[in-house]
Amino acid sequence: MDIETSGAIKLFFPNPSLTLVYFEALANALDAGATEVSIDIDVQAFDKPDTLKITVSDNGDGFTDENFERFRKLLRPRDKFHKGIGRLVFLNYFTRVEVDSARDKWRRTFIFKDGFDGNAPLQVLADQQETKTTLVFSGFAKERVKSYDDLKPDALKPVLIEQFLPTLDARKREGKAFKISINLTTNESNAQKEFFPQATEITSDDLPSMTKITIQDNLLDAISTIDMHYHVASVPGKGSSLVAFSIDGRTIPASLIPPSSFPPGYLCVFLFGSELFHSNADSSRQKLVLPEGTPEARLFRVLRRELGKVLSENIPQITERNETIKEKFEEQFPHLLGYFEDDTVGLIDRDDALAIAQQRFFKIQKEILQSDKLSEAAYEKSLEMSSRTLTEYILYREKIISRMKDMTADNAEAEIHNLIVPRFKEFSQGDLSSEIYQNNAWLLDDKFMVFRTILSEKHMDAVINAIRLDDESVGDTGRPDIAMIFSADPNDSAPVDVVVVEIKKKTDEEKDNFYAVNQLLDRAGKLVAHCPNIQRVWYYAIMDVNDATAFRLRQFKWTPFFSKGRVYYQEFDTPHPDGRVIPTPTFVVSFDAIVADAECRNHTFLEILRDGMKKYAEDHGEPKSPIDE
Repeated sequence: MDIETSGAIKLFFPNPSLTLVYFEALANALDAGATEVSIDIDVQAFDKPDTLKITVSDNGDGFTDENFERFRKLLRPRDKFHKGIGRLVFLNYFTRVEVDSARDKWRRTFIFKDGFDGNAPLQVLADQQETKTTLVFSGFAKERVKSYDDLKPDALKPVLIEQFLPTLDARKREGKAFKISINLTTNESNAQKEFFPQATEITSDDLPSMTKITIQDNLLDAISTIDMHYHVASVPGKGSSLVAFSIDGRTIPASLIPPSSFPPGYLCVFLFGSELFHSNADSSRQKLVLPEGTPEARLFRVLRRELGKVLSENIPQITERNETIKEKFEEQFPHLLGYFEDDTVGLIDRDDALAIAQQRFFKIQKEILQSDKLSEAAYEKSLEMSSRTLTEYILYREKIISRMKDMTADNAEAEIHNLIVPRFKEFSQGDLSSEIYQNNAWLLDDKFMVFRTILSEKHMDAVINAIRLDDESVGDTGRPDIAMIFSADPNDSAPVDVVVVEIKKKTDEEKDNFYAVNQLLDRAGKLVAHCPNIQRVWYYAIMDVNDATAFRLRQFKWTPFFSKGRVYYQEFDTPHPDGRVIPTPTFVVSFDAIVADAECRNHTFLEILRDGMKKYAEDHGEPKSPIDE
């Protein structure tokens, strides 16, 4: 042989298995036009692999001069459908293969092994010979056989049918009879593993009846079509599934949907064949290699869609599952409405379904943002994408509210503060698009969404020390737990607003609650003195507002706000050292009021957007790229 075989085996078959020996031997027989093939497996015991001998016989054309010339010269395939390297796998598992091929009045015998010199002259015989080619594999080269199924005829039968279904189905449709016999002989049986002498065969009766659909997608290929042969039927037991590409007479698994997505009790077979796939397999025929320019994502999406349609038409629970999952997605991810693959959303993995929809969303979003000039269609699409982006943000707020609901006033003060306004991080107005997801001051009021500057830990320490009150208790950080967010950088000269949030310890003592309210005014005075460019202080005290505290607040002319909790408001004036008066609108808010009011505002907004997205998806169908339009 013209190549070093052990190195070639590792190169071309990185993930070999014993079943590849059967595959290659059977493929050679079928390529030679054999109608009868016999695979005889002989082993003394499963744990004695050195006694393993496999004999494959067929009535095909045999090793004619032309066939043998290709065999002895590695990498010289017969045509574009054959790799010319399949026989290498033989030597990965066996040290020798005895070949005996006879037909008419000639015979050729040789031993294929590492270092084979390609010398096997044709013997001319006097008498007519039975047409028969036999390969005897011996000298098992591994320490053990990995699985009983590698030797059991009943286990090998479905594997061989699956691998060669395109070839065998074509013969069935053409009315060409065939028989593949598989026999096991062993001296030591294992009843627990169902390992004992047995025999089975494969004929056209074992193949599923296939229906053909032709798929045309100009975005994939304007000329080539894809034939989908499928079989869907109810069967006893668990059932099984096969989704594969038909390439050069064999199958290569197609990871379109996970096997778990097929309901039990059904046999589902889908084979996809096309000129796009011809000869486009890797060397070991275990993976599809698409031609350059064929988008895999688009291909898989088209095939999934057609597969999903067939399953929905033939299996009622598929349609039911699709509808149930779609409803859940529409509820949880309204900004992606119209981007989900309707026919397969219940078939593919939940994360995959979301990823596909998100990718389609991002693709169109990117195209719009990169357009130099918007057409009318692109302009309308940009408005739609803006609504979707806003919906996504409102969904994020729902998650924050949900997390806030899980907290109580007994949670660590720093933890609650961090959820409302992240502490010790400096944000800037220029990073609005990313930092809007980190500033949750909208929990208090939506107008605070535009506030962007949060003090770093160093600056926060300086402010906290400046506004610390005499004899006040500190929080779990060793200092008063106060969160602040500014409308702009307080270190600049321009006037700024500031939102201050304090959480007061829960107490039933009215005097303690009111003392806490008075503290706010003292702290506001110190804050204004420390940051001279403050023009307004929005002060929020989050505390337990019991009946006695609520009564006293009303006596002191605090105004109750409409709320699902308790919110009281009063406008104070804080004198500035330079004589100016700084408005200090101050709120006393119960913890439940923050959560309930924010939830009410956000939910109303979300429902409006969700209904809008749903209506748009129904009216416009599947979203299209503005460039395509």
